[in-house]
Amino acid sequence: MLDSSAEQQEIWDRIAAHYHPSDVADTEAVAGTLDFLAELAGDGPALELAVGAGRIAVPLLRRGVEVGGVDVSPAMIEVLHATVPATDLPATVGSMATADAPGRDYALVYIVYNAITCLLHQDEQIACFHNAARHLRPGGHFVIEVWVPQLRQLPPARPWCPAPSPTTC
Repeated sequence: MLDSSAEQQEIWDRIAAHYHPSDVADTEAVAGTLDFLAELAGDGPALELAVGAGRIAVPLLRRGVEVGGVDVSPAMIEVLHATVPATDLPATVGSMATADAPGRDYALVYIVYNAITCLLHQDEQIACFHNAARHLRPGGHFVIEVWVPQLRQLPPARPWCPAPSPTTC
């Protein structure tokens, strides 16, 4: 399997320097996501793959859902644990494709806000699905949220570009 975790760790460790524990809040922007995930988790624990600084995991925990996490970036997990102690929200440093999460028997495993795309190779993404399955209890839920560009809006013979103008790609 190809492994992009070293490259991703370097990127997210740099980005973590711009995060602050106060960035984590149950805001209107994430309320729908939190409602959906809390309902699926029910009374069971949830596992966030690519937990980062806890933008979703921390408000979910504050809503009464037990949460664990996995993230490739030790720096992001440091920001997470500056917000919530590791005893309240345990997190493992490692690739979401292969890492053993803190515990097993999760009612919900989730990857939201395009985080699956941090796994740059298809075989890593497939391994992530297998990893999620081995952490889920029977009857549990696996949720992936990802934005897919409207292909009809792409110019012919041009790749998708996240920049504001296709001329900047």
